[in-house]
Amino acid sequence: METFTCDGHTLTWEEHSPGDHTLLMLHGWSASRRWWWRQVECLRDAGRCVTLDLPGHYPAQAPPDFRLTQAELIDLETEAVRHICGERPVTLIGHSTGGLVALGVAARLPGQVRRVICIDGVVWGPLGGVLGIAQWALDRQLYPLFWAAWGASQWADWAMMSGMAFYAHDKLAHWRNPVAWEGCRLNWPWYRHISLSNLAVMLRFLAVCDIRPLAATLPMPVLAVTGDHDPLVPPEQSRWLADNLPRADLVVLEKVGHMPHLEAPTALEKAITAWLAEHPV
Repeated sequence: METFTCDGHTLTWEEHSPGDHTLLMLHGWSASRRWWWRQVECLRDAGRCVTLDLPGHYPAQAPPDFRLTQAELIDLETEAVRHICGERPVTLIGHSTGGLVALGVAARLPGQVRRVICIDGVVWGPLGGVLGIAQWALDRQLYPLFWAAWGASQWADWAMMSGMAFYAHDKLAHWRNPVAWEGCRLNWPWYRHISLSNLAVMLRFLAVCDIRPLAATLPMPVLAVTGDHDPLVPPEQSRWLADNLPRADLVVLEKVGHMPHLEAPTALEKAITAWLAEHPV
């Protein structure tokens, strides 16, 4: 595990395979670098696979007065990408909030970022489903509701699994999904240490975020992937990317919610590898 420090933040990152071209993966809100374990194995022959934190997400460390705007988040992650990749070309792969970051960093580094894969990426806020309810509560300073719900999800891996059920389309299939269970077992030791205060700060900024002005300028190929039953980030947001970016492709995964990497990992990985082959660096 390597570290990068900037403006009071310490982000962590990990290199999983060697290569001249970097495929850098950014996780979503409340998640961690470990959620990419399947995709790292799938893509390790495609280049240098690197996983990077979002700020405020364990094991990353945030300053005590943690506050963050969309521009500050993108600037911080852009500096981290520069630190990790130097001037070498990079493909950015982001899920949910990581998708928003990938689009923003690509706009900051259009000559260096060669491809972007945005999986159920947040394009504008507010969010829907259970996260939309949490944003509503935080906006009205009903902090105990947020603390109780997300604090309970940190008790054990099965509690984390219960919270993730709100992200899935098929709840029964979620409980029977060995990939989801393995993800929880890998990630819960880190998830239990995430600061709920940090999560609240980021969730509030996601209620007012809007990456469309930056995303519309992207010259590189972009793959937008969405589950057709995503309860948190409506599929219309990925369709907006496909309709408004000059070199964007859209993949819609049927009967999938907000977690394609868990609900339909094989279909997701086939879509990613096929698209990468169609858009070589």
